Amino acid sequence: MKIMQLLMLMMLSMFVVTSEVHACTKATAAGRWGFSTNGSIPAIGPVAATGVFTQDGSGNITGTQTRSLNGDIADETFTGTATVNADCTGTDTIQVFQGGVLVRTTTLHVVYDDKGREARAIFTSIVLPDGTSLPSIITIEGRRLFSKESD
Repeated sequence: MKIMQLLMLMMLSMFVVTSEVHACTKATAAGRWGFSTNGSIPAIGPVAATGVFTQDGSGNITGTQTRSLNGDIADETFTGTATVNADCTGTDTIQVFQGGVLVRTTTLHVVYDDKGREARAIFTSIVLPDGTSLPSIITIEGRRLFSKESD
């Protein structure tokens, strides 16, 4: 009986040592990211963008993108804040500017995966400066530009 208990204890300790637990935090999501956006705004047209942003350990976001909305191209800057939950989900609130003028505020629901190397998001709201809300079907794929871990 003691041999069986010893074997069970050894197997359990090997499981505990080799199991990886990855909890996400603002600090683990911090870094420089590249991303692409694709989708549409009903009644307006297709949307696509590509850009880069930096997210710091406090959840502050700053970045730039080139965006196409129904074929109209614009260079935009943005700032915002990120919340990051331990289960690797989060919410970002982003203010987007053209030429220093606020053109919209966007809310995103985010999922961080691949040990924090990648993120996926969906737009949950787009609000214009006058308060008008636009429906959207837009997703984002992001990847850390410089991984914290070697692949």
